[in-house]
Amino acid sequence: MDRKCADQLEQAGLVSRHVQQIMPPSVEYRLTPAGQIFIEPIEMLYTWAIDHTTDLDTLTAQQAAGSTAQTADAEEDP
Repeated sequence: MDRKCADQLEQAGLVSRHVQQIMPPSVEYRLTPAGQIFIEPIEMLYTWAIDHTTDLDTLTAQQAAGSTAQTADAEEDP
């Protein structure tokens, strides 16, 4: 996770930032109680995606083929 994203999550109250005063300095991020609310729906979405990997791969391939076909059609039109 990049610093900008971490800062946004911290400002939203979803993570807390803990700086450890060691050499080299270390920063640890933890989910706040508000952030922990998102664990269950994210896990459910992950499980759904794993269960539907074949369908998602097929859809991605169809979309890629469609965008390739659209690009070829656009190149043919004067």
